[in-house]
Amino acid sequence: MPITLPLPCSLHTGAPLRTLTNQTLRVSGLTESLTRAAALIERALGVTLQPDDSDPDVILRRESVPAPTPHGTDPRPADRAGASEAYEVRTVDGHLVVRSGSDEGFFRALVSVASLITLDVLPEAEIRDYPRYSWRGLSLDVVRRWFSVDEVERIIDLLALHKFNVLHLHLNDVEAWRFTVPGYPTLTPEQEFFTAADLDHLVEYARDRFVTLVPEVDFPGHVAETVQALPGFETRVGVVPLLTYLDWSDPGVAPFARAVLSEVATRFDSPYVHIGGDEVFGSPREVYAEFIRECLAELHGLGRRGITWQEAVRAGAHGPTDLVQLWVGDRDQIDPEKVRAAAPAELRPLVDKAEADGLLTASTHDHRLIGTAGIGTIVSSSDPLYLDRTPSEGSSDPEQQRAFDERLGNKGYVPTPSWSIIDWEPESQADIVAGRIRVSGIEAALWCETVENFDDAAQLLLPRLGFVAQRAWQREEAVPEEIIRATQHSSRAWERLGFTGFHRSVDVFPHATPARVDS
Repeated sequence: MPITLPLPCSLHTGAPLRTLTNQTLRVSGLTESLTRAAALIERALGVTLQPDDSDPDVILRRESVPAPTPHGTDPRPADRAGASEAYEVRTVDGHLVVRSGSDEGFFRALVSVASLITLDVLPEAEIRDYPRYSWRGLSLDVVRRWFSVDEVERIIDLLALHKFNVLHLHLNDVEAWRFTVPGYPTLTPEQEFFTAADLDHLVEYARDRFVTLVPEVDFPGHVAETVQALPGFETRVGVVPLLTYLDWSDPGVAPFARAVLSEVATRFDSPYVHIGGDEVFGSPREVYAEFIRECLAELHGLGRRGITWQEAVRAGAHGPTDLVQLWVGDRDQIDPEKVRAAAPAELRPLVDKAEADGLLTASTHDHRLIGTAGIGTIVSSSDPLYLDRTPSEGSSDPEQQRAFDERLGNKGYVPTPSWSIIDWEPESQADIVAGRIRVSGIEAALWCETVENFDDAAQLLLPRLGFVAQRAWQREEAVPEEIIRATQHSSRAWERLGFTGFHRSVDVFPHATPARVDS
């Protein structure tokens, strides 16, 4: 029986139970929040949920369902933290009875049940399901390629369909600053950005679909180019102009950073705020460490917890509830000899100095620092979780294959099979084992340096995001043929949500119709 990814922990279907009318599922026990979430089920799966207590097809019963505690850190706001996502479905007296202790669990169940409906037929079903990890997310780069409010909504819908619960928004970088900050009107000149009202709307839209938006403001590196023109503001330049960074003690920097952190803490309901901290090659160690310390202290004062990329562990500033995000895959560690060979002659002394200072190879030691400090870790290893990495298997659509061959995907990464995500086991990853790292969650990442339109994003995201959902949700090993069938079934929902440009991977869609590439 087809079902959308991720596969439930256990699923058994039987004979037809009920014939529906116009794909309408009559449900007893729908709450106001589930009615709002029902819009996604109709949009993605073509199934309308209709309240009906007289002769329902599905009966919701609010009861605690015994299940293992999810592994890791809960990303949800305080009013939802700790709510169980576990659910059970049983066939009882001609109805499907769904048991769960929360609306979130009911929503997960209704997505699964709706995906089982074929040609107005609701089958008998027995399902037991619960998540492996508490934090299941996607990091989205809205800087290198702007995503409109409507496009972010579509991505939120996609995440909710696949039982993700975090969308991490990378909101600034050297190319652009994508949200307004009170008191700094020149921060977003002549570029596309989210207004405060946009962010408020997206937070609520995600909340209705049981997804938490986690904001990222990336500094003290990756930012100087977009803020250096602010009045009364100074940025620092390293030994070459490309290496710019912020120094907390410089004029204007601390007030600006405080205003930025205050704004995202106001706009977003996530208990976590991401402050970046990656690739700050030009900054002296103590200057960098002070900036990380001050930002984390500011967040704690705002009642929030911090997340940083893995490099910031070197500052020694994380509190007991802060997190780091592990991103440098073993195959993607910097090779000084390759950097030296590729660098122009005038920059080779800089490479020599960076190597002597340990900057180029510092990331090879981060996992041990993280483990020793006992910091909870979101795993986003570039191999296999960076979705801008080109899949090594071909596309059954020639236009898609041409895009991969000529421009789409980060050519600095060795291509890997999409299926490598299914073969990957986070708890067995070498650096996690060697560092004795405490895994707090799983998060894929889409960086958009090569993304030109929404179909490009779809081609990089799917089907791999569905595979990430499978690894983040289910503990048990699934049969590969079942995962492929579920992926093919999920693709119908992707198209309904507007992701028509998904990668027609020959490993999953050997006879697929051409992708649409005109978005």
